[in-house]
Amino acid sequence: MTLFAAALAGFAVLAVEILGVHLLAPWFGSSTIVWSQQIGLVLLAIALGGWIGGRRSSTSKNPRHDAALCFAGGGLLLAFCLFGLAPFAGWILPESLSLDQAASIFGRGSITAALLFFVPPVFFLSMISPLLVQIRAEERGAGRAAGEISCAGTIGSLAGVLFATFLALPVLGVRPTLGMVAAILLLSSFLLRRKPVALAAAAAPLLLLLTPDASAQANLPEGAKVLAVAESSYQHLRVIEFEDGVRWLQMNEGVDSYQSLWLPQGGWPGGYYDLFALAPLYADSGMEAVRSGQTAVQVWVLGFGTGTAVEPLVQGARAVRRSLEVTGVELDPVVAELGHEWMPQQQQADVTLTELVGADARAMLRAGPNNLDVIVLDAYARQFEIPLHLATTEFFAEVHSHLRSGGVFSLNLGTATPASADSGLLGAVRGAVADSFGEHVRIQQVPYSRNWVLFARKDQPLPDLEELLGLLPEAWPLALGAACLPGLVRNGAPDGAVVSLHDDRNPLGVQQLLDWREGGE
Repeated sequence: MTLFAAALAGFAVLAVEILGVHLLAPWFGSSTIVWSQQIGLVLLAIALGGWIGGRRSSTSKNPRHDAALCFAGGGLLLAFCLFGLAPFAGWILPESLSLDQAASIFGRGSITAALLFFVPPVFFLSMISPLLVQIRAEERGAGRAAGEISCAGTIGSLAGVLFATFLALPVLGVRPTLGMVAAILLLSSFLLRRKPVALAAAAAPLLLLLTPDASAQANLPEGAKVLAVAESSYQHLRVIEFEDGVRWLQMNEGVDSYQSLWLPQGGWPGGYYDLFALAPLYADSGMEAVRSGQTAVQVWVLGFGTGTAVEPLVQGARAVRRSLEVTGVELDPVVAELGHEWMPQQQQADVTLTELVGADARAMLRAGPNNLDVIVLDAYARQFEIPLHLATTEFFAEVHSHLRSGGVFSLNLGTATPASADSGLLGAVRGAVADSFGEHVRIQQVPYSRNWVLFARKDQPLPDLEELLGLLPEAWPLALGAACLPGLVRNGAPDGAVVSLHDDRNPLGVQQLLDWREGGE
């Protein structure tokens, strides 16, 4: 029984650590800083719990009874977080929160929430192992008992990691799983103490699951209604719809941002997406020989989402009188499922679309062709963060190698309007891209937006702005044309020194955090 109890405590600690971040995600996101805070605070709770539990075990007259109380305390506190987090988040987060404001609030909110809701149950669960060692030492000796309890607890932790990742998130859901864990902890307290009242209390966390899940409405934009909510192994997702029929696919904290956009009548999606239409024009400029020998623009979209980038790319290909062949790479299968159900792509005769789902963009590109016209990178691990392995000199060299001469790389960068495009996030990424593409790099700011779109061309210069403006069809959006005006464009590598971004040393995560927090305050 003691070995099972140790395994259960280890299982519960890791389930709380992993699923706790996903429980926070609809309110505070799941950025690197949120994960770091969660891991650090859980480790602190484990250390304090082990220390206090060790002191208690040496003075306890009935360590079995104390272990049962710790199970009960952990279960009740875990159950409390299931209904306490939503009111707390509603109190700490202002209404009509924007993504620009969010970064400076989410860090403080997430660490406070973790201290209130996750540290206490982990603390009680971590007190259990020393008490179990004391119980088992009476029969086995202290050294052997400590080794066996440690082994059982570690195996339980391993099971908690696998269970949370491969069963709880994709199948059971975060709230139901934490409710069941809380119920099992209370049931274990009954088994150790053999008290009927504890058995009755074990059902309480399960009853809490009958209440509505408030996270579906977290940070909901004004005038929107929720159509679908899903948890994947990577993020919290929901599809929302506005009164005009426009739908957004949002991830994690939502607020005023979206992962993908869908219009009921199709057409230009707006925002930074529209600038992707420039990529076929850039790739076609001065390449008459390529144009005459190839009818379709070959494009790979890394971070495909539900395919919002396709329509602008179609318009760009039509502007140079070519069809379009798109290969979309999307890491999260749940994103693709929601897209097919709620945000389906319109069928177009001059577009061939292939989706590669459940695959990492960098790994999949490595197996891709080496003569692409355009590669688009529109991948965020979270709302604030470009994945570090997709923002290094080595990765951009791989992108360069998969483009034909004159081919174009395009990258969406979201940042909190920096004072200079030569420093911070923009400067770092421009510098890393320029390591492979040289001076054939350009960034263009999306008017009235936090976004910039970077373009880089292999072996060939990008057309100057006067030539570019002459290439734009009259029917294209005015905002797209405005993004081509000199005041919103920067050419070449950044001026001055920037931080280096490499696979083995990449400070981009810290830089992204600093940029967003400075911009949001």
